[in-house]
Amino acid sequence: MTDTKDIQRVNWDVTIAQSEGGVSFFDNMIVRTLLGVNVFFCLVSFGLLGYFIRPTENIIVLHYNVYFGVDIQGIWWQVFILPIAGLFFLGGHTFFARRFYDRSLRIASYLMLFSSGLLSIGIVLASASVAYINY
Repeated sequence: MTDTKDIQRVNWDVTIAQSEGGVSFFDNMIVRTLLGVNVFFCLVSFGLLGYFIRPTENIIVLHYNVYFGVDIQGIWWQVFILPIAGLFFLGGHTFFARRFYDRSLRIASYLMLFSSGLLSIGIVLASASVAYINY
């Protein structure tokens, strides 16, 4: 049998959840928008590199420095390490953002996802520069 204290505790938890919005992490519009923007920028990064970088036997430029010129060279598939790292960062930020969100730290959750968006924009710019240098 259930105890009346357990019923009161469950009702109290439901009341708290409803007063704080009661929306799950992936149902929140801000979270959806930020995740959508992040995924879009990751796809743009993969698309840029996939369109401009073709499998070849030649060495390609992976990094160019204004002071020293070409300082990192590699084979064609190594350019995809950058957007893959961006996906890992997005996954990590989403994991921590969800944990913050579940602990009612909504602003921290939004800031984690926003910072992941800034990182994704930086990865798109780096991918565009690598594609431009090798095109």
